[in-house]
Amino acid sequence: METVQTVLDVVCFGEILWDMFEARARGREPIARAFLRQLGGAPANVATGLARLGVRSAVVGGVGRDRFGDALLAHLRADGVDVRFVLRLANRTGLTFVVRDSRGEPEFIFYRHDSADLAIRAEDMSPAMGRSRWALVGTSTLMTRELERATGRFLDSAERAGAFVFVDLNVRAHLWPDRRIMQQTIAAFASRGAVVKASEADLRAVSPSVRVGRGSPAKRSWDVLEWLDRHAPGATWLITRGARRASAIGVHGEVHEPALRARCVDATGGGDAFIAGTLAALVAARAVPGSTAWKDASIWRAALRVGHMMGKKAVSRPGAVAGLVDLDRPRAEVESLRREATARWAEGRRRKSS
Repeated sequence: METVQTVLDVVCFGEILWDMFEARARGREPIARAFLRQLGGAPANVATGLARLGVRSAVVGGVGRDRFGDALLAHLRADGVDVRFVLRLANRTGLTFVVRDSRGEPEFIFYRHDSADLAIRAEDMSPAMGRSRWALVGTSTLMTRELERATGRFLDSAERAGAFVFVDLNVRAHLWPDRRIMQQTIAAFASRGAVVKASEADLRAVSPSVRVGRGSPAKRSWDVLEWLDRHAPGATWLITRGARRASAIGVHGEVHEPALRARCVDATGGGDAFIAGTLAALVAARAVPGSTAWKDASIWRAALRVGHMMGKKAVSRPGAVAGLVDLDRPRAEVESLRREATARWAEGRRRKSS
């Protein structure tokens, strides 16, 4: 019988909740009267995107023993996400109301006071939760001391099991009570990643000395990258720039891939879908630190390409994963990488035996 370690490709740790989107125009009112419920929480979004690309994913987090929690588990199971590590807590399931502007940029109104996604503790973590090829964590579970301890315990179990860590700098500066503590906490956290994904906005938020508005655009970009060079020097960096190009910088060198043109209806899950696409490509290519594939620039270029495909899909509809349908193109890219990796592995075995 297979163990958890041989079955799971990626375990995603963190918040699982419902995003409530305005279902009708609000007119002159401050907020709409009708809402549409969609899956929310970056780890749940990424796990769902991975599952829809054929990657064996699981999520670790907390939901309430209520109807909202029941519905979240049913939603994740329907997509093939493994929910064995989702904790059912006495706390209510978290809700976030999302109000979008004319460009699709969201404003979040949180109803998460002591909700289940914020109530997980270090004592809730078990060694089995970290047994995977990759462990994905984000900065949203560092905002309180208890959540930070739970995140650290999960990472400890993942690293002991040999998992590689993917860090998402999903920075929400306004949710932190102290900016300096935020910067220090996230800097220490980033150092544990084999891959660190960040937008330029994320990096500006955590960089205390970035010179915004000075020098040429290239100089401003380098100032932002200095933070990664200081705090995650051994990681591969994935950097997104909204509707512009994304970059992968690491031992393979630097590769860049332009974003795909898209009509942005809702930007909420664009970054999560991008992560799902890039990570699915790495899993399929068997690209891990130290491997030949990890140093192959063409694989990183393909990973960026799949990430952009998924991001374009995600922003096309309200809801982080509602647009992740009709995924023939990204699935074909992932399957091509998987076939090539299998062929490389078979050739390596043949050479060893000859």
